Amino acid sequence: MQKTLFYLVCSFLITFIFSCSNIEDPNPTGDKLAGQITLINTNLIQSGFYSVSLYSADSSSPFNRVPVMTDSLNLSMQNNLYKTIYDFSGIQPGRYFVASTWSHYPKRQNEKPIVLGIYGTDTSHTSTDYNVVLFPNYEGVYRNIISWTDTTKRLN
Repeated sequence: MQKTLFYLVCSFLITFIFSCSNIEDPNPTGDKLAGQITLINTNLIQSGFYSVSLYSADSSSPFNRVPVMTDSLNLSMQNNLYKTIYDFSGIQPGRYFVASTWSHYPKRQNEKPIVLGIYGTDTSHTSTDYNVVLFPNYEGVYRNIISWTDTTKRLN
């Protein structure tokens, strides 16, 4: 009985130690900007691509300019909603707005993507109090965005 209990406790401790050592922070402090984008309706526009874009928070009318960075999204259906993880690296230090966007395909030079959701205000057409994201990301916060799929609901 004691031997069985000893082996059970040992296996539990080994499992616990190994499982703790493999946990990775989804947004390590300082070097990445990451989060999840959830599209709240499912009528995808096929003539372009959905993306995540960074805009300079220090420019006037940032969403009417070409973004500092844009990366396409790989959408997958989960619980009847499209969701995806985004992950930026190689960002210059600064102040940014993060937005869910849509662009034409093929990509047009100097195209200003259609903004469908903005971190901090998501799909609100009336809000202009967007959350500024400071980079490097010393907080290590995962920045999630709720977004439209319908480009007629654009925010810019």
